[in-house]
Amino acid sequence: MKYCSNCKVNIVGNRKNCPLCQEILLGDKCSDEIFPKISFVYKEHGLFFKIVLLASIVIASVSVAMNILLPQRGAWSLFILGGLGSVWASMINVINKRNNIPKNIVYQVMIISVIVILWDIITGRKGWSINYVVPLTCFFAMITMAIISKVRKLFIEDYILYIIIDGLFGIVPIIFIMTGILNVLFPSLLCIVTSIISLSTILIFEEHSLWAEAKRRLHL
Repeated sequence: MKYCSNCKVNIVGNRKNCPLCQEILLGDKCSDEIFPKISFVYKEHGLFFKIVLLASIVIASVSVAMNILLPQRGAWSLFILGGLGSVWASMINVINKRNNIPKNIVYQVMIISVIVILWDIITGRKGWSINYVVPLTCFFAMITMAIISKVRKLFIEDYILYIIIDGLFGIVPIIFIMTGILNVLFPSLLCIVTSIISLSTILIFEEHSLWAEAKRRLHL
């Protein structure tokens, strides 16, 4: 136990200075710390967040620059910026609230998709919802879920069902391509490829977890 000669009190813990007067404490170190160690996600994964932030800035800058060089294709860079903003908003929200993260992400994908499709229909059915917003929403949702599972160190069982739902939802643009109602293919192809890779990874490497989760959900 350490001792403060100025305050005449004993101090428990490994601190070097007195919490009352900041005087240097005397005595041996104590193995027991009375104050719990608080874990801060942003500090623990500071480098990871910096890398993701830099990648977001690079993607946003390149998208805007390409859009300026190719103005005839419309303001598609706004959808990229909106997607990146949604990724960061979702990460900050779920990390701070710490609730059922994957479930909330899937709900957000469904709600956003329904709203933008209805909005597109009401405003004259210009096709921007299925050309850009729906596939990019699914794509960024899968990326967000992967990042959050890494940061929060989630077990695969905690989000395997939701990433499958999001992956299946991401394959829906195949129907749009087959029916020929898409004017822009790249966002949908990006979403489809990401969904196929995500689902294939789960089926190949997490088959036991998938089967265990299926038995639990179906009470087999």
